[in-house]
Amino acid sequence: MKSLLKSEIFLLAFIIIQFGSMSEARSQAGQDKPLKIVKEGAVSIEDKGPYYFVTLDYTQGITPKLMGEEYGRCILKIEPDYEAFVGYYMFEIATLEGLWGNTINERLKIIQPQLEPVFRNELDGLASVMKGSWSWNKEEIVYCFNLIPDLFRTNQCSAFGCWGNASANGKNVAYRTLDWFGGLFAHELPAIQAVTRIRYPGKTVYLIGALGNLACITGININTGIMAGILDADVSGSEYNPKGCRSYSFDLRKALEESATTGKIASALTSSANKYAFSHLIVLADEQETKILENNIAGAGQQPKRALRYDTSALNPGVNWGYTRMIAAVNCFMLKGQADNYAQGKHAKINQGRWLLLLEKLQAKLHQNNDKLSPENIREIMCSFHGNGPGSLLLNQGDLYNLQTQQMMLYIPADRLLKAFIKPKQGENPADPAPFFYTIPLVP
Repeated sequence: MKSLLKSEIFLLAFIIIQFGSMSEARSQAGQDKPLKIVKEGAVSIEDKGPYYFVTLDYTQGITPKLMGEEYGRCILKIEPDYEAFVGYYMFEIATLEGLWGNTINERLKIIQPQLEPVFRNELDGLASVMKGSWSWNKEEIVYCFNLIPDLFRTNQCSAFGCWGNASANGKNVAYRTLDWFGGLFAHELPAIQAVTRIRYPGKTVYLIGALGNLACITGININTGIMAGILDADVSGSEYNPKGCRSYSFDLRKALEESATTGKIASALTSSANKYAFSHLIVLADEQETKILENNIAGAGQQPKRALRYDTSALNPGVNWGYTRMIAAVNCFMLKGQADNYAQGKHAKINQGRWLLLLEKLQAKLHQNNDKLSPENIREIMCSFHGNGPGSLLLNQGDLYNLQTQQMMLYIPADRLLKAFIKPKQGENPADPAPFFYTIPLVP
């Protein structure tokens, strides 16, 4: 990454103003009828207003490299300033994380070769039609944006699941909140949020994330019904060491696409052969239940492990739960013997604040509804905050729904029903997020 010139700084300021006006105009639009559709070969992108709907159709016999090229050209047609969005977004992250010089490039060069060839071909194709932006070349724009979970720590998330006789409809209801850095001024990430449908012969996978991002931040395989989503789990004192590391978000996409069960997905992500740079969690939901994979990469704790947590698992001292057929997660490990990043470490206050808020709201809803939760009850719990409105996650007591919340997914696997909150392109997250939940049709 090259250093920024004064002229580029002025350009950034101009782009912030321009992007603001463009996003404001788009955010007023509805999402039922696309504002614009672009197509090229096996790729189509629909501008739904609040988000983009992307289709990548591998049933046409296309190669991953060509798919990436066609996708890139479609992106630039529907959002000509895409590289400026992403370039400035990456500039902000690098600044906030203090990762200047060649730090990002060094990390990228180590992890990039470990990607599966099919994913590298997609990203190479995507990069080949880009031009680069400001201090980033075109490969950095594409690869760094896709490998954010492996290069940076910019996210705090939460999750919940309820099934069996604890669920009002008897079905597993999974909920996943994505708290992710969205940009300081121009709201770059909200402007390019996307739902991406990848059609293969015999199966279809959905990725809920951003335009041009092909990793699994949140994903659903509509054939198996499984949903998977990543959550960070920082262990204080652990050093970043990407040597020999793979991308856990791309490994998750591969496992989601190829595995018939959540157990097989967990086995792939916990394999000793697969090393990752950051400790993390993965929420996994199928038609029967929701589980939390605790991937302790740091090796810290009395009994460090890379294992699934169930509703009945033994937990670390100080972690209160006690519910069956329900499970929840914030950004920490909870299995007995794991490193205590719930009550200790730099995110302890946030983790404890969200966990206690979740318990408070959960107990109240169970009391009001004869110990059963409806999907709407779960949404209300997970959209909770401490004050009069969602606050800054890093500065307040720990809101489940906060100003950093980019997306929330309520998913019922048995019905293949997905309702997704998409952060508004302009303004802060509203106290009532209900109008920004959209039903996403999950069709092959």
